[in-house]
Amino acid sequence: MIHILDTLQLGRPGIIAATALETDDGLALFDTGPESTFKNIAAALSDIEFNPEDVKHVFISHIHFDHAGAAWRFAELNATIYVHPRGAPHLIDPTRLVESATRIFGDDMPRLWGRIAPVPENRVVILQDNDVVRVAPFDIRAIATPGHASHHHVYHWDDNVFGGDIAGVRLGNGPPIPPFVPPELQIEEWLESIGKIRALNPGRLYLPHFGLVPGSIEAHLATLEQRVRHWSDWFRQRIAAGQDEQQLIAEFAKFESEELLAAGATEAGVADYETADPSYMAIPASVRYWRKYHPEQIGAN
Repeated sequence: MIHILDTLQLGRPGIIAATALETDDGLALFDTGPESTFKNIAAALSDIEFNPEDVKHVFISHIHFDHAGAAWRFAELNATIYVHPRGAPHLIDPTRLVESATRIFGDDMPRLWGRIAPVPENRVVILQDNDVVRVAPFDIRAIATPGHASHHHVYHWDDNVFGGDIAGVRLGNGPPIPPFVPPELQIEEWLESIGKIRALNPGRLYLPHFGLVPGSIEAHLATLEQRVRHWSDWFRQRIAAGQDEQQLIAEFAKFESEELLAAGATEAGVADYETADPSYMAIPASVRYWRKYHPEQIGAN
């Protein structure tokens, strides 16, 4: 059985989920949410008659704090933490990750993410692309899917895929959107990663933001792919036109809000999207992408 555990991030439902899979060896958890919501996850586990100690395996899609911030809490309880090789060093020693995040979130770090602590090295298992972990009765395969982050995995078992952030953010009645965040946004890789998920032809797709994808997975992926292309080109045009980051922050927030509303999100839903995926983060991500990978297309040297 698969359970969607709501972390109730900042007291709001439907923003960040951990996905729990019942196995013959306790629970397997796909992402953990931030440490600030660990008590909420413990309560959600209690609601399905489990405890945090029952989580024996934690599969991390990537190490951003909204996905892996509570990993060390489960490691303390003897869970094994599975992660991409590029993410493992930052779980074991999160110093640089904290410094990088603090530049973005500043004094809001504790409120948003809680306490950040190392995961003991002996609790960390590195998974390469296409490595399989047998957690009876399931074979759980890690698939490298960069684009949102270079150290991103999706996980595939039976007819299910846990999509991490590469599979998009989709809240309530809103559409899928691609969370463009610094510093590792890479559009070509993102499109390839969507193709990898499509090739698996899953019957069910689970998202950290948020839960089981309703309806057609192909339609979800097609819309996500179109939006990755459209948003990246939107940024290309404006960066080439010389707009600065402050102009882009205001203009993109308006553009994204209008797209969400047009695609069925409510005003309250737009606010939820902003909580799950702050629009301002797309600006440094996109500016860096175009300057690093395609400077000739924006008139840069």
